[in-house]
Amino acid sequence: MQSFCLHYIDEAAQMSRTLTLRNVPEPVVRALRGRARRNRRSMQKEIISILEEAAVDRASLVDQLAALRVRLGAKMTLAEIHHAIEERRA
Repeated sequence: MQSFCLHYIDEAAQMSRTLTLRNVPEPVVRALRGRARRNRRSMQKEIISILEEAAVDRASLVDQLAALRVRLGAKMTLAEIHHAIEERRA
């Protein structure tokens, strides 16, 4: 198991953030190293890239749902889709 300390500089907000990950399983570390190497990035930049992709904001999700609805020719409105999602969460 390994620990990582990531430093992220948010240029828009002109702030630096630090995130510490502890007890990262060795297979995960090896996979991240391989992925970073394939993408020609440092481990830190690779992990930040993964986190940025995973941190989808709600507005982006709504846009993605709208695009999917159009692509699938869905007859439900966005409000109906949101309602269905919320019903399943309850």
